[in-house]
Amino acid sequence: MKRESTNELTPFPRRIAIAATDVHVVRFALDRPFEAALALLDDDERSRASRFVFDTDRRRYIHSHAWVRTALGRCLDRDPASLRFTVGPHGKPRLVESTVDLRHNLSHAADRALLAVALGSDVGVDIERERPVEVSELARRFFASAESAELEALPEAERTAAFFRCWTRKEAFIKALGDGFGFPLDGFEVSLAEGNARQVLRTCREDPAALHRWRIESLPAEAGYAAAVTVRAETGRLCLWDEPALGTP
Repeated sequence: MKRESTNELTPFPRRIAIAATDVHVVRFALDRPFEAALALLDDDERSRASRFVFDTDRRRYIHSHAWVRTALGRCLDRDPASLRFTVGPHGKPRLVESTVDLRHNLSHAADRALLAVALGSDVGVDIERERPVEVSELARRFFASAESAELEALPEAERTAAFFRCWTRKEAFIKALGDGFGFPLDGFEVSLAEGNARQVLRTCREDPAALHRWRIESLPAEAGYAAAVTVRAETGRLCLWDEPALGTP
């Protein structure tokens, strides 16, 4: 799979035609004033935003939804405020009243977020902020035994980063499947190694055919964050972008 990165901090284009074998990942920050973003939301989103107790949570919600609308609007050549969404059986949002089968997945951690977009194919993305946690205990509870053992074999100074690398890969995979919590985290194994090995998804006891259907990749992230995306095995290009200006051109 060819990767096109954003080392030059290229913003998401004003107009983009997504090929059937492309996946686009847009990264954006949520620590901005939200007045312009609020105008892009529909009545239901504004109502939900008003119910947040803490301003930080409200701001992050408003920005993440506004940027989803902006990015998808550019893919569809539509006003982002005109887009309508519904929720699937496992809580995954999807577009309605769209002329193309454009699918997306959103993840955010603290003030950073990622949006993955694909045409006619499910996709999963996850970002996490590295923080002090009981990595050994959590790995024993949620990871496959081989993953837990691999984590324990690492030097202690490397375990937190490896834990979140593993966690984001596993979460991105489950989100791509769209099964909610129905697919157990210990039902498959991923690599904990840095970078992207040829086969990040190592085994899948729950669905062995998934090894040939899906590909997991870690994504570039700021220091202190880990991120990953899961795409179909036949994906040709993984294009990484920085945030667009909010709203229409």
